[in-house]
Formats: sequence, structure tokens, C-alpha cells
Amino acid sequence: MPPMELAKELEYPDKPDTDYNAKTAPAFADAINARTISPEQMDTIQAHISALREKAKAGDISIGDAINLAIHEEMLRDPTTTIHAEDLQAGSSYDIPKLTQQTYGQIRAADEIIDEGHFIGKALGEAMNGYRPIVELMNTNFGIFGMAEISSAGNTYATTGGQFDMPMTIVGAGGTAPNQALGAEHSQPFHAYVMGIPGLKICTAASPDAAYGITKSMIRDNGPCFLFAPVKMMKEAKGTLELDKCAPLNKAALLHEASSQSVASGNAVTVLTYLHGVKEAQLVIDEITAEGFDVDLIELRSLKPLDMDTIRKSLERTNKVCILDESTQSGGVGATVSARISEELFDLLDAPVKRLCMDDAPVPYASTMEVAVVKRGSDLVQGVFDLCTKQF
Repeated sequence: MPPMELAKELEYPDKPDTDYNAKTAPAFADAINARTISPEQMDTIQAHISALREKAKAGDISIGDAINLAIHEEMLRDPTTTIHAEDLQAGSSYDIPKLTQQTYGQIRAADEIIDEGHFIGKALGEAMNGYRPIVELMNTNFGIFGMAEISSAGNTYATTGGQFDMPMTIVGAGGTAPNQALGAEHSQPFHAYVMGIPGLKICTAASPDAAYGITKSMIRDNGPCFLFAPVKMMKEAKGTLELDKCAPLNKAALLHEASSQSVASGNAVTVLTYLHGVKEAQLVIDEITAEGFDVDLIELRSLKPLDMDTIRKSLERTNKVCILDESTQSGGVGATVSARISEELFDLLDAPVKRLCMDDAPVPYASTMEVAVVKRGSDLVQGVFDLCTKQF
């Protein structure tokens, strides 16, 4: 009989703490590229990559371009990497697959029909047969139409007893920003919907640097990974990149640390957020500090597995936590995070976990109605005030 421990061992082909920088490129890469990419095509893509890297050094690269740069670097590094996307030849909505088909051809870069289940299923088959497919979803909510295939991707490694790896990366813009005006269908928290699928590594990136490093790691991972980027920040957010560096897939990021004075006086709060919540929180930090409070702002770049060590370290200082959550009250990301904190870190809490989450109602198109459903920076200011003044 198989041992009980085997179930957990078959969750991921690559352990959550894998260092993807240590993975070596295939020895055949240069030879395959020389046979399949013409000199003219190579000159064009190298010029494109050089231009993006210059943007990255200047702090002027967007999230979409950062992901595109990572994809090209990895497709050249490993010719078994493929990509599927709608409107791929034109770069889709945010330039994520830009110049892929023009460089690698129609077999490695497929311009797909509007049927997410179809091309996620194609990617699943490729992954089982030695390829490393990337799937770009124009809006991650469209992945709803590929839920069966995403579920199969998460379960395949375990259900085949570890015989089949599943190196598939799904990436796209999603989430729900305040004043998004995309309507209910395009504003669903798909990141919460997929959290219950076993075997998936699920990350978010609210900056170009995070998006770049996480994308490179996911493409090198031997299991299924899903990267969510903030739909309303894809072209707006700009920054520098740590070029040629893979990021961990199991770590949160401390973006702002509360002052020692606020911690000592009991006026500091751990704030956990992701996607558009990062921008919302950063916009109100000055307002919070002006009121005499402060925050440890933590970006949850890894939703699964969840980085409880970083959360614990912050709570040991602040003893209070507020979750600015871009998903619904029922079954949301914040519900999972809140439960983990209450179960594992209860002794560190001086107050109940405060969850600022979306209402369970569909997200309205009209901003006057949407404000009642989607939380934002102003809600965080009030949440921090309530925790620090014991109004709970």
C-alpha cells in the first residue's frame, strides 16, 4: 500500500521553495533556435528584447511588457516552451504575447479561437508530452470556460503517481479595481475560484518587477502555475526590473514597514493585500501616518502556497491585521487567509482579524453602485483606525 505521506509529496512536482535560478537551460537550445528562427527574425526579437531591457533599466517598463520580456527570454532559453493566446499576433490586450508568433512560428505560438477550454486543453496535452506551454488569458475571468482543464492540470501529477509533470503557466490580467467599470462578468475574483484546485501554484503581481521574476519562475516550474496581474494597472504601473532573476513562488513581499514608534505605542497594523489593493494601500499610507498610525504593508504575491512566515513575523510586531481583499466575503482569498491566521497565529492577535472584502453581490458597472461592493483605500484608512482604537 502507498504510504500516507505520498499524498502531500505528490502535490507539486517542484517544491515550493525551489530556486529557479539554479535550473539549467537545455543544451540543445542554441541549435534548435538556429534551425527554427531565421537570422532576420532573430535580429528583430533581439532588438525588441534589448529595447525592453533598456526600458527596465530606466524604470519605464509596464507590467505587460515585463511579462512579454520574461516570455521571450524563456522561449529562447528553452525551445520546448510554447504559447497560446487570443489575438496573439496583435499582442493581445496588453502586449503579453507580442512578437511571439512572428518569431517562433505558428506551432510554438498559436493564435487561438475564443474558446478558453479548447486552448487550455491543448496546453495541457502539450505539457504531458514534454513541452512547456504558456497560456495568456486576455482577462483571467475567461478562464471560467476552462475550469475542467485547469482542474485536470492541477491533479495530473498526483493522479498519474508522479509519472507526468505538468509544466503549464497561465497568465493574465484580472482582479477588481475600484471604479473598474467592466461589469459583473469581467470583474469576478477568478483568483479565488481556482484556489481550491489541488496542485496549482497561484501568484499575483502588482509591479513589473514581481511580474517579470514570477513569470520566469513559473515557466521553469514543472507543475501548473497561475499568475494574476491587475487589469487596471497593466500599462499604468511602471518600474525597474531585476533582470535575469527568477522570483520565488512562495513568498510575500514587505513593501512598507511600520515605524518602531508606532509599534511600541500599539498603533501599527499588518495590512495584507494584493493586485489593485497594493496601489490602494500605498495611496493612503501618508493619510494613515498623518493620523498617528502606521502599517506593515505586505503584498501577497503567493496566494498558494501562502507565506505564513512573513505574516507571522509582522504580527509579532503589530498584533493586529487588516486584509484588503479583492474577492468576495464567501469563499474569498481573505476568508482563507483569515482562517489560517486565526488557526495558526491566534496567540499573536490583540484584536479580531479585520477583513475588507468585496460584497457577495455581482460587481456593478456604475461607479455609484460599485462603491458599495468593492473596497478601496478609504476603507483601509477606516479599518486601521478601528483596529488601533479598539472599535471592533
